Amino acid sequence: MPSLATAFPDYIQRIGDRTPLYTAVADHTGARRVLYPGSYLDIAPSYVWPSVTYLDSNARARKAFADPDRPGSLVRAHRRYPAEPDIEFIPGDYTRTLAELPGAHWDLALSLYAGPISEYVAHCLRPGGWLLANNSHADAGLAHLNPNFELTAALHRNGSRYRLVTDDLDQYFQPTRTPHPTRTQLRTDGRGVRYTHPADAYLFRRMSRPSD
Repeated sequence: MPSLATAFPDYIQRIGDRTPLYTAVADHTGARRVLYPGSYLDIAPSYVWPSVTYLDSNARARKAFADPDRPGSLVRAHRRYPAEPDIEFIPGDYTRTLAELPGAHWDLALSLYAGPISEYVAHCLRPGGWLLANNSHADAGLAHLNPNFELTAALHRNGSRYRLVTDDLDQYFQPTRTPHPTRTQLRTDGRGVRYTHPADAYLFRRMSRPSD
């Protein structure tokens, strides 16, 4: 097994550095406190945001985060803000652990390749907060159908940059084969729908009147 000493940079090298995506979202939202369920070893959000809470049930992630200097030293070398980074790791399964976290505490939640996080994270976000999701495990589709969230932007990758689109949002989440599956069907199937105009990621706003 690879050394824990290089666990974070090795993982980022393997999946690709998502800093350009996070930077585009940060510039648009102004978020400060970020929650990342199912993060595994993707520490790149802390390059962009000064306060990030990571949550994962994976044993290797727990071990890697156990020494605060392991992620901390890497983040200090790459951070894009002057403050000391605030990095918190919570071990747990997000399907249970998110319900135990403080309500309306975070400005932004990240859901990338980790399952139906939108189904569990709404209460953690302040009203007017944000959810960044891609359609891995159908989570962007689930968020689109969730009354707690409203689509506010789509993100398209162009090389190493991301273009954030806020106009003509009705073109998104139109399935190539109708009708669109229900939330129950998406949860059961766990696979994203093919859309006529797909984006790389989507940004949703937490509605002020929650429907938890």
